[in-house]
Amino acid sequence: MKIENLLITGEQFFIERHKFLFKEFVPHIPNINYLSLERWYQSKYIKKIGRKMKTILPQLTKVKGSSFGKNSQSFQKKSQEIEAKIKAQSKPPDLIFHLYGMFSPVTQTVEIPYVTYLDYNMTLAHRNWSPWANFPTDEDLNKWIEYEKKSYQNSHHIFTKSAILKDSLVNDYQIDPNKITVVWSSGNFLKPYEEEKQFGSHQILFNGSDFKRKGGDLLLEAFRIVRSQISNVKLVIVGQKLFTEEPGIINIGYVSNPQQMKQLFLNSDLVVSPAYCEPLGLFLIESMNYGIPCIVSNQDGMSEIVEHQKNGLVLNERKPETLASQMIELLNNPLILEKMSQQARLKIKTQLNWSVIAQKMLNIMDNL
Repeated sequence: MKIENLLITGEQFFIERHKFLFKEFVPHIPNINYLSLERWYQSKYIKKIGRKMKTILPQLTKVKGSSFGKNSQSFQKKSQEIEAKIKAQSKPPDLIFHLYGMFSPVTQTVEIPYVTYLDYNMTLAHRNWSPWANFPTDEDLNKWIEYEKKSYQNSHHIFTKSAILKDSLVNDYQIDPNKITVVWSSGNFLKPYEEEKQFGSHQILFNGSDFKRKGGDLLLEAFRIVRSQISNVKLVIVGQKLFTEEPGIINIGYVSNPQQMKQLFLNSDLVVSPAYCEPLGLFLIESMNYGIPCIVSNQDGMSEIVEHQKNGLVLNERKPETLASQMIELLNNPLILEKMSQQARLKIKTQLNWSVIAQKMLNIMDNL
């Protein structure tokens, strides 16, 4: 089936985050339209207020993995809402491309084929990071998972951002493995970075936007050990203001300027993410794009993009002493950093870029 009319559905926030993927679709599909739903707390206005409130009230940054409560009714309500919008279209699409599993684009009109692009599912969330599966009762959680399972079963094909997610879909949701393709993901860039990357700054970069989940407490403990041995080491924390004043720690908070973020990447020797839960780690992919080796925990899909001792290091135990020794090892060995940097950039060029990912998707979608 040659796709002439593609309809992209999902939450507005996630559609915007995948804009570079959809740009890669444009030369191949004549008509691309979008239908989205927006969570009230994900609007740009609300998020701006939230960042200001965190600046005024630092205790807001200390909520442990806070998450807005979920319920199975919201899954059904959103599914019905988006389906009504689809039915109201003057011309039905050839195919629907649906982002993530927070609702289904189809509940009744199953004659409209759709594919799904997933980064995680609720079973993994419940298993690995319970604040993401904050349901009123276990019964309601199970009802959500049943709705989710039906959506995946009705999907003509599923693209996943990790192999661990594919395994969960097969084992936890009984989805046919032949209709699941692991394509991974890319970052907030259209083309891979081609210019030089220098080392020697002794700067470590950490995405602290969800500080507890991403292992921020562990990193702070490890950094204190590192600083006792490398006096000029710096830890730059972006994404959230923590109101911590420790020697060597620079807490920038949320960075909205892409050029400022680019300079932070280029000025850093390492990116560290000892996360307790991380479906894949788009921040890691953006770091690798600039040739920065990453140190990650062996959790979820991170070890699928960061290959141990090739383009970074993977923690087998989440202990501050272990993390500190790995950071010290790399910071004191610029030649190893350079080799890992080259491998990181190679992986971006050959696998983790939107052009490659889009072509894989298009090949499958055209042959559904």
